Amino acid sequence: MLGNVHEIYHSVSGEGISQGIPTIFIRFAGCSLRCGKTENKNLWCDTPYALGPKQGSFMDLASILKEAEAIDPLHGYQILLTGGEPLEGKNGEMSSLLCEHFYQTRIQKNKPYPAPRIETNGKEIITEEINRVYTMDYKLPGSGMENQMTKENFLVLRKRHNILDEIKFVVRDRYDFERSLEVLREFSPDTNVLYSPVFGEMDANELVEWIKKENPPKARLSLQIHKVLWGNKKGV
Repeated sequence: MLGNVHEIYHSVSGEGISQGIPTIFIRFAGCSLRCGKTENKNLWCDTPYALGPKQGSFMDLASILKEAEAIDPLHGYQILLTGGEPLEGKNGEMSSLLCEHFYQTRIQKNKPYPAPRIETNGKEIITEEINRVYTMDYKLPGSGMENQMTKENFLVLRKRHNILDEIKFVVRDRYDFERSLEVLREFSPDTNVLYSPVFGEMDANELVEWIKKENPPKARLSLQIHKVLWGNKKGV
């Protein structure tokens, strides 16, 4: 079994409820979505360098674990599987193997963050296994990718009832925000809800005012602190 890995590095988690936690990032290469590229608008993906399947190297489980454990031999960092898309194709199979390994190792050794966090794009199917937690995007109209969303994932999140799971909305404009409220009313998730502005397009101050006024259940603003600290670049 091989996964297509773009990079493995350590930093702090940049967003969501795990923001600021020391984290090992395992970034897979390849994603079938192209968010934001609509009409005269530009691609907004944070990681365009990992979108193509040729932008990674094929690694087996042992090789990935060796790199991760060289960074964190005491198993104290959060593990974050991201991309690209960590659940797409063979990467999804590798992500499952990694989740099971880290979960079992850390449970047996009584280590923190036993379940790796998977950042996934909302298209790929998520599952009920307890050996992972999810940050699941729901792509709004401004992304041009809403028709790719797997809405059954909301039912899985409800069955999981995991207090660490997240739904993430990336907002381009007021229409996107209104659509997010419709989605929340339709599916009534009991999951953490993140709102992030499209970097360089949406005014975060304006988004804050919308969130304050509408106050969606369990919602919070999520800014990307890695961009605040180091700018819009890779490996941080």
